[in-house]
Amino acid sequence: MSRSSQCDGGRWEMDANKRLSELSNGYQHAIVLLTAARAGVFAAMGRQAQPADALARRLGFDARALEIVLLALAADGIVTREDDGFRIHPDFAPLLLPDSPTTQDSILKHNYACMKRWMSLDEVLRTGRPASEPAALLPHEDMRNFICGMANISRLSSAEVAARVDLSGFRRMIDVGGGPATSSIVFCQKYPQLNCVVFDLPGPLRIAREEIARAGMDARIETRAGDYFRDELGEGFDLAYVSNIIHSMGPDDSLMLMRKCHRALTPDGTLLVKDFFLDDSRTAPNFAAFFSVNMLTGTAQGKSYTLRETQDLLARAGFGDFRHLDVAAASGLLIARKA
Repeated sequence: MSRSSQCDGGRWEMDANKRLSELSNGYQHAIVLLTAARAGVFAAMGRQAQPADALARRLGFDARALEIVLLALAADGIVTREDDGFRIHPDFAPLLLPDSPTTQDSILKHNYACMKRWMSLDEVLRTGRPASEPAALLPHEDMRNFICGMANISRLSSAEVAARVDLSGFRRMIDVGGGPATSSIVFCQKYPQLNCVVFDLPGPLRIAREEIARAGMDARIETRAGDYFRDELGEGFDLAYVSNIIHSMGPDDSLMLMRKCHRALTPDGTLLVKDFFLDDSRTAPNFAAFFSVNMLTGTAQGKSYTLRETQDLLARAGFGDFRHLDVAAASGLLIARKA
């Protein structure tokens, strides 16, 4: 028995039983990977081969349990099994080691926290309420993983935005909900005339200041503590950047934020909205459809928006002259001018 179904705008044909088995068992691979990251297994392994028993002693783990997990990671190609133990596969080491400039360590640890709330999806279906506290109320370690995880995933997407959108004509940018300041840093590194203000809550801004200092950008990037639900963003900006923010909000709050951006911009100002946009079917791209479930479990009103919905909100907020670009692996960028 076979069937066809739409998947990210393409076609796949697969035995239905095989497809169902893959989907229903997919959690196993994710849990092994995310637990290993959360437990510090990859950090302890480093770049050398490690015997499972010695690694278990160092981490305080049961040797049998750790070996079984390492074998599963080897089966997925994340680590390799060698005569002298287990080694992180060289393709994955730059992504898994916390000290690597391309590390994904924090976002994996954040995804571990997300995984736990996804397990409450049945309760969310009954109540319609999120399964976790708002991000601002997360414990310190979870908050740090969340904000640093945003830095992990934002490096490449920010570089692509900077490469595909000419920002050479802009002088002052407000980075709304800018978290670890990754986008501001990347933009300022490419465009020497640009200065940025990162607007966020005090917790994320503590991390932002660390990142700004590490990048040597203290003279060009400042931080401004505030809550965009309650506070105005400031004024006199010719560019506003809203990256991966509106998916955490309902339509009314998204419109409110767009209007605040409109007030913060100069008469000819430009707004860039980056997010995981759905097409009009709301079933593709696949990543955005499932990210909506992530927002269902973690926010009161958040979801993935379609481009059309977002453009309509921006028009109501006083923006026009729209342009859209696909950026990074799963994001879209909506460019709008203040009307």
